[in-house]
Amino acid sequence: MKKLTILALAATMSMSAFAMKVGYVSSQEVFSKYSGTKIVKEQLVKEKSRLENEIKRQEVELQKLKVELQAKGNSVTQQEKSKFQKQAEEFQKYVNQAQMNLNRQEQEKFSQITKNIDASIQSIAKREKFDYVFEEGAIKFGGEDITQKVINQMEKGEKIKLN
Repeated sequence: MKKLTILALAATMSMSAFAMKVGYVSSQEVFSKYSGTKIVKEQLVKEKSRLENEIKRQEVELQKLKVELQAKGNSVTQQEKSKFQKQAEEFQKYVNQAQMNLNRQEQEKFSQITKNIDASIQSIAKREKFDYVFEEGAIKFGGEDITQKVINQMEKGEKIKLN
């Protein structure tokens, strides 16, 4: 009788192991279809365009100064050369800083979207009682695709804060 009880218990445990609910999601698809991603991309394009225009404006001013100095020929003073060199260095610093700031903004905003995606996946997994949710490519067969559910929840949820 003891063996029969152990056997029944083992059969029940093994049956529950097969009753796991598994889902999968394409995070890349969620990221690309989410409207917040599109908004961030548009903002970054505008900011990049603004910076490029400012850089071109400063570059034109620097070129004018260079032409003026070249026109003076040998009568250019060391002070004028130093002033031009300093402006050129400041311009290069500005360009580098602008690029770093743009990259930082992009990373921060896309990181927030990724966190929102993860939170949405966890929320759906808990609500619908998924035991596991994998990235789409990690599953060869079976499971439930929750990609569209994640996109829908992201669209209904709090939008990413955009400055």
